[in-house]
Amino acid sequence: MITPVAHLLLQSVGTIGVVIFYLVLSRLSARMGEGLRLPPYYRWHYVACIIALSSIPVHLYLHQPGLADSSLDLQALYISLLLISNIIVILVSFRYWGWLKDELLGRLKGGKPDE
Repeated sequence: MITPVAHLLLQSVGTIGVVIFYLVLSRLSARMGEGLRLPPYYRWHYVACIIALSSIPVHLYLHQPGLADSSLDLQALYISLLLISNIIVILVSFRYWGWLKDELLGRLKGGKPDE
């Protein structure tokens, strides 16, 4: 069984890991956007990072001893913050990396690879 302290630590580290992934994806998307001459949509990744990081204090507050079952609103807030950050990253990533879908599907269907 995992202890409550370990659970809090792992959850926070996991969220920080997701934020680091968002930052790496932001840098890659910024470079891709320069090449494709797209507007700087990649900045939305930073917004998603802030939203995801703001879920950590909510999660820490949720697991304080003595908190009653009235924390359902906070649980909904916690899940909503993570969900919103993920949706932002997915939508922005499709803008930059959507061309990969067509490229990969073309190769899977037996299309000719570019030479």
